[in-house]
Amino acid sequence: MKPALLFASAALTASGIGLGHPEHEFMAGLSAPSPATVLLITSPELAEAWKPFAAWKKRLGKPVRILSTKQIAERYEAPDLQEKIRRCIRNHTDHLGTRWIILGGDSQKNGKGVVPDRDTVHHTKFGDYDDIPADIYYLSKKDWDSDNDGIYGEWDDDRESIDYPDGDVGLGRIPVRTVEDVKAYTDKIIAYESRYPESNFATSMAYTCPVPSAVSELQASWHEHLSKVLDGGSVQEFFSGENGGNPLTPANWVNLLNGRKTGKIHMHGQGLHHGWILEDNGMVTTDQIAQLRNENAYPIITTVSCFTGEFDRGKDPCIAESMIRQPKAGAVVVVAPVREGRPDGTTRSMTQFWKQGLGKKVSAGAAMMLVKADLAAEARKSAYHHLCACELNLLGDPTLSLRGTAPRTPKVAGPRELPAGNLSLVIESDAPHSIISLLDNFGLYAVQVSDESGNVVFPLNVVKDSTITITVSGPGYNAVTLEIPVR
Repeated sequence: MKPALLFASAALTASGIGLGHPEHEFMAGLSAPSPATVLLITSPELAEAWKPFAAWKKRLGKPVRILSTKQIAERYEAPDLQEKIRRCIRNHTDHLGTRWIILGGDSQKNGKGVVPDRDTVHHTKFGDYDDIPADIYYLSKKDWDSDNDGIYGEWDDDRESIDYPDGDVGLGRIPVRTVEDVKAYTDKIIAYESRYPESNFATSMAYTCPVPSAVSELQASWHEHLSKVLDGGSVQEFFSGENGGNPLTPANWVNLLNGRKTGKIHMHGQGLHHGWILEDNGMVTTDQIAQLRNENAYPIITTVSCFTGEFDRGKDPCIAESMIRQPKAGAVVVVAPVREGRPDGTTRSMTQFWKQGLGKKVSAGAAMMLVKADLAAEARKSAYHHLCACELNLLGDPTLSLRGTAPRTPKVAGPRELPAGNLSLVIESDAPHSIISLLDNFGLYAVQVSDESGNVVFPLNVVKDSTITITVSGPGYNAVTLEIPVR
């Protein structure tokens, strides 16, 4: 590659481009006054802490708009904050081109917490609940309260106003509480997208299960489904001793993550708010999470274990939250039930999550919402399936790729410095069809997709004594940045 610089009379303040590849379906380059690709909602206290996360995402071609719950409360008219948030989100997705929603904080009972959830009513085999959080409510076109009694999601009374995702918008909740939580998670996301292991970490799947009767279901999940969408993939089995495979002990679970060889994990079996139950009633709790040393090798985890995703409980954190918040260790995404879970979760929801994300090459949030969309027809007919659509949540960044192949770190070349004025900037790389973004410290911003050779041309007008920052990224690449000073 040879750096090239061509001068022209064209000036550019920002550019946007629609990207045809499925992994790029929601990406666009947008100038500052334009709507962001990602809407991140958080509390006023955490808004500032999220800015480094937003800056990183912008460099990857996913501009983020941060709105606090206070700003939303002041700008929208509705009976309560949750309904104001829903109307705000619908405004962004319907009219402003937003394609990902991040609920940037956890929730607590009675509408409290960083980003409060919408409590919904459900009847389960364990009893009646009036407080099951349903984050998909925030994507709904309707308010889930047909009879206007202030009780949401009643199967008999509110069915006409219950709406389900269609998969066009990705949604996820990052269940943090403190500034320190936000920083720890942001550091993990940057590592996931720029320092992901260039090994079989991306194509290795692990199943854990202490329940003998579920082993065949898990093996079918791999052999009949996931092995077909994870090219060159391999599987590890951690089952109870009588079923062969690796023993499912807390020590082996810690070694699995610390071995830094498996980027995708599904955990089947019983659980509690504070941990996963393994073989012989051994448990993974915060004690085991404290032993994790998997820096820069963060897996995505799915689980059907009851209560492991109970982010709205007063006693904080649940085990999924602990995995998300752990600095320099743990996971970047955990898909988990907020209450009892569902018996057929492995072959239906969890297997479909991996199939959607890996097979269709869409983001984690889009994959999760496609699972919900697939449940919609049955959820409209069955209170049980309605519960299933509500209680399973993606905890973590919904914009992440599931990484179906080992990424490569691209080589990037450009001029060592630029003169001020109108020009065309040629960036060369060995990363075909990558996302290449450009920004400076005065608000100039543009995004393009590189050609077959990995190159792009940016016509722009640059200002003296500024710095042009070029970032090359994409699902198949670790993000690389090149800074070019303007003299």
